Amino acid sequence: MPPTRILVFQLRNEPVTAPFSIREAVEEDLDRVRDIKVDNWAGTYGPLVDPAVLRPYLDRRAQLDALRKQLVLPGTSLLVAVDEPGMVIAFALFYPVHHPEPWMESLHVALSSRGGGAGTLLMRATAFRLQAGGRRSLRLGVVVGNDAAARFYERLGGVMIGKEPADWADGVWHWIYRWPDLSPLMTAAGTPAE
Repeated sequence: MPPTRILVFQLRNEPVTAPFSIREAVEEDLDRVRDIKVDNWAGTYGPLVDPAVLRPYLDRRAQLDALRKQLVLPGTSLLVAVDEPGMVIAFALFYPVHHPEPWMESLHVALSSRGGGAGTLLMRATAFRLQAGGRRSLRLGVVVGNDAAARFYERLGGVMIGKEPADWADGVWHWIYRWPDLSPLMTAAGTPAE
């Protein structure tokens, strides 16, 4: 297994006290990432998306295959938040070289770990990674009706700039959130609520 780089952040010159670390994902993380994603999609999108449209995204085998394919594509980054015992509790999947701006494909926190700051720290780690690569902005889509996610991104400085159809399913719409400048995201702790 290749060496794993751990990302460490310091907030306002205070020591890091989060009970988890952020690192690049490895193949062995994908089963857990898949489970977090499928569980969150079932719970969050179940009331928002037609069951026939949602069903293929709840197929655990198909989602694991999709993650494996995404992870090896050039221009794909997958970061995970790992708790002290070593369990993946959250992940961020994003495309740093997407045009016209980097695109956050997924940010999910396990239901049992929500509210502890993992989502906020993953957003900060994404911002640091993008800025290190010369990118200065970020966009993402929130399924219309997912008010909790919308509030989370707004607390972190995201601005809703419009609504557009999701490219993954007919009839599903996204609110598009944008950070035109990642600097505030990298310095603000935000409210730890996923």
